Amino acid sequence: MTASKRPLRAVILAAGQGKRMKSRKPKVLHDVLGLSILSRVIKAVMALGVEHVHIVVGHESEQIKDYLEKHHSTAITEDFKTISPITTHLQEPQLGTGHALMQVAPYLKDFNGDLLVTVGDAPLLTGETLAPLLETHVKDNATVTILSTIVPDSKNYGRVLRDENCRVRGIVEDKDASEEEKKVNEINSAIYCFKWPDIEEGLKGLKNDNKQGEYYLPDLAAWAVSKGLILSASVAEDYREVAGINSRVELAEAIKDLRDLTAEKLALESGVTIVDPASTWISPEVTVGQDSTILPGTHLMGNIKIGSNCVIGPNTVMKGNVVIGDRTSVVLSMVQDSNIGEDCKVGPFCHVREGNTVGNNVKLGNFVEIKKSNIGNKTNVGHLSYIGDTTLGSNANIGAGTITANYDHLTKKKHKTAIGDGASTGSNSVLVAPVSIGDKAVVGAGSVVTKDVPSSALAVARSQQKNIDGWADRER
Repeated sequence: MTASKRPLRAVILAAGQGKRMKSRKPKVLHDVLGLSILSRVIKAVMALGVEHVHIVVGHESEQIKDYLEKHHSTAITEDFKTISPITTHLQEPQLGTGHALMQVAPYLKDFNGDLLVTVGDAPLLTGETLAPLLETHVKDNATVTILSTIVPDSKNYGRVLRDENCRVRGIVEDKDASEEEKKVNEINSAIYCFKWPDIEEGLKGLKNDNKQGEYYLPDLAAWAVSKGLILSASVAEDYREVAGINSRVELAEAIKDLRDLTAEKLALESGVTIVDPASTWISPEVTVGQDSTILPGTHLMGNIKIGSNCVIGPNTVMKGNVVIGDRTSVVLSMVQDSNIGEDCKVGPFCHVREGNTVGNNVKLGNFVEIKKSNIGNKTNVGHLSYIGDTTLGSNANIGAGTITANYDHLTKKKHKTAIGDGASTGSNSVLVAPVSIGDKAVVGAGSVVTKDVPSSALAVARSQQKNIDGWADRER
């Protein structure tokens, strides 16, 4: 996506405390539709093909470092493949955005290229938002390029000032703006592209003679103008995509905005019907095929791929890496980290836990739970059953209340069950793993099976029924 052959690096400013969040957790680690704010910003800059991501940390830096080590030992691309290193740089104390970039400067001594600098608290930021910034920077051969946006209310943002020819001439902070300048609704998003090392002189020369005693990156705009260098700006079309968050209220607003943008994109670009967008929460990583319908109360969070002509919901949750085939319905159920084939019926009240592969034309019915199992085509697990650590063949039928007893509570080990093609179990069967049920074998209702059942055999493992005449009358 990058518009230049010049090397490109990114700096993410994530050192702030976020006092108004009222949280022990750093602001940038709060979740927005299935990913942390920081992960969403990393994903956005990686979409430009940056060669290195520098993250400036400060408040609760160890939490952020631990998070990065767990989730992003290297940066992630759109498909979450690792291609580029991440390094962290401690800013202590935190003395403004310019001071934050100063902490990275020693690690750029051999770098000659473009430097994308972004805030770490803009959860709606995307590669598509940032690409025009880089394109403008390269096209104008600018030393400093600002990502600006038009807002309905400028509040206390820094205003972008332009001359009569619409060329950018600087940034004025709200507290320093005249009454006329305060009417400007083009504001600085605090996201920039710098030519490095050309701006290093300006960075070293930043002053902190202000009320806060801090060093600010917007001052580089004035420095560039004073040196006769090119200052440019790219305008982000949707101000929501560059908005930072500073409180739980703004976090909730950002989540809602991302929900709305995602729903609009699915409806307009993919031909998906979302019956009630206000009650449906879909992360932007989700893809949905044409003519599928998402019903109210559905939450889809993660790297989820849903086929065409599906019906998902109502009140359905999917998390993690999930694939749903064409023409499959998932109703009032939960699905995690699993693949479900075409023409399947899942639910209501089905729990598809992690690690399952389900074939085509499969039915997983009421109050069924499956975990780490492979299920063949045209197999039914109708209701009230638990299938765990199991290989279940095609054209099989699992009766109501069947349990694969896969866990030995004494050794704390899991064991596997194998059920062959065309096999069936009667209601209330218990299969004590490790155990194998052969092709076309039948397990009688109420049986507790502890030994392998050969193909085409009938297994009955229950005590013989005994009737005692007159017992009820005598007891009364």
